Amino acid sequence: MSAPRPLSRRIFVIGAASAAAAALLAACGNETAPTVPAPVATLVPTAAAGSPTTAAVAATTAPAPTTVAAAATTGTTGTTGTMPTTAPTMAAATNGKTIPELRVGVAGLPDTMDPLEPSSNVFNRVNYSCFDYLVRLEGGSSGKLVPMLALDWKRTDDKMLEMTLRQNVTFQDGSPFTADDVVYTFTRIITNKDSKLGQANPTYFPLASVEKLDTYRVRFVGSQVDPIMEKRFATPGAQIVPAKYHAMIGTEAFRTKPLGTGPYKLVEFIKDDRMTFEAYKAYWGGAPAAAKVTFKLIPETATRLAAVSNGEIELATNVPPDQLLPLSMKKNLVVKGKPLTNVHMLYYNAKTKPFDRPEIRQAANLAIDRKTLIDALWLGNAVQTRGLQFEGEDLYNAARPLTEFNPDKAKQLLTQGGYAGETITYVAASPNYYTNEREAGEAIIDMWKKVGINGKLSLVELSQKAKAYTTAHASTISATSFIGDQEGYLWQPLGPDGSQQKNGYWPAPAAFNDLGQQVRSTLDRQKRYDAYQKMLDIFEQDAPGTVLYQPKENYAMQTNIEWEPYTYYYMDLRSTNFRIK
Repeated sequence: MSAPRPLSRRIFVIGAASAAAAALLAACGNETAPTVPAPVATLVPTAAAGSPTTAAVAATTAPAPTTVAAAATTGTTGTTGTMPTTAPTMAAATNGKTIPELRVGVAGLPDTMDPLEPSSNVFNRVNYSCFDYLVRLEGGSSGKLVPMLALDWKRTDDKMLEMTLRQNVTFQDGSPFTADDVVYTFTRIITNKDSKLGQANPTYFPLASVEKLDTYRVRFVGSQVDPIMEKRFATPGAQIVPAKYHAMIGTEAFRTKPLGTGPYKLVEFIKDDRMTFEAYKAYWGGAPAAAKVTFKLIPETATRLAAVSNGEIELATNVPPDQLLPLSMKKNLVVKGKPLTNVHMLYYNAKTKPFDRPEIRQAANLAIDRKTLIDALWLGNAVQTRGLQFEGEDLYNAARPLTEFNPDKAKQLLTQGGYAGETITYVAASPNYYTNEREAGEAIIDMWKKVGINGKLSLVELSQKAKAYTTAHASTISATSFIGDQEGYLWQPLGPDGSQQKNGYWPAPAAFNDLGQQVRSTLDRQKRYDAYQKMLDIFEQDAPGTVLYQPKENYAMQTNIEWEPYTYYYMDLRSTNFRIK
């Protein structure tokens, strides 16, 4: 393997601050990127499908069924321990201090608040405090499954699951939450009547029906055996909407005038400027600490960080690593970060020659020195991955090698693929949508040139990025583990209903799609593991894209703000996670 060639002087000037920044951040109590553990042996299958309760609990860590009374008073006890279920428990962490307004500077805002439409990082950030889920993954997508609007749940057979709902919960207009709202929410998905549905579609939620058993009990019937059914109810698209209100105002109006059962109600939606939320004081989990929250669009990084530094806003998102050191030195600010269950990636357009040849796509992957990107651009605040998977998940394979860097092999593949020096266009957003998006693009173009790829970086506005990709070769993207399972980031976005295949950007081998169907219709853990390994092999060999790194997302906030980021982009402003000092 050839040694990496140097990047630009500008990038290495940034990299020189790495040690000092890391030392200072460690002193400030910031979390460091996770280390890769020793390789694991083979996985042991759980009980066969003939034992649905055992298999379901092992696959999803859902709590064992209890009575409503027990759950309401003592918590639900299962294989993962005692789980909080009541409003007093959730509210107990607050110290009672409040502020009139929390102002958050963000790099992007969504066009809709409808949970069933395509989600994004910026969507989930603002949406999470408006809506509740039936269950939630504690601390983000890498956490354990715990109650939210559902107090308990149990599998009654391979395809059927029953839930008991929380009582005395209201939507932000004061109307009661009942089983009717759950039935309405998921019937809307099952029938797929709304053309704008994103992840919330019948493929992602393989349900045959949802039935009301009584006012506070529902039954879900799967259209197939689903090993992660419980976890799906904790993911984007599963937020509960009010049946009567949505039916009254319609889908289009709901996009900008939503109602949920969450702690904040949207009261102002000015596209490409700001979104303002008011606290819902009757929230079942306890009134939140800020009377109002405003998400202000400040796309330019320097402007956003200046705003938090001088007190114009209380919290700024998307802090780049090279700004961690100067911000940490300011007495009025605290910097926090957490490694995300998210990877920055490139997707490749095989419709555009010469990327119709897998050898050229493979060569582009092998030319990227990911360690240098992490050290120079991220100052160590990102993690190399072992393919498209996340450490800590149930089916993670620590024995897979790190994504390969091999410029000599890249040159050989370019020759084999008949590369004739055609311009390879790489599309990235400007200003950055993803942290270091432009900077990583510039560095990758330089790495490509070193093996003979004639790359060109095309910077476009975020709104034009998808259109530009239709005639380009590569585009920045991210993939997120919503559910602690590879279905959420390997199968869903890259399968037949994902953009790569649906738009013809990747003519996937039939084996990839066959394996994906197999892995989501069996409770056998070993079979799922084996199938995912084969899918990862196909992803790496056919190269519809590549993983760059797993980033750490950083935030800067005023010292009176006590808020913890999750392993995903959810901005949880409930009383358990957001307080005023």
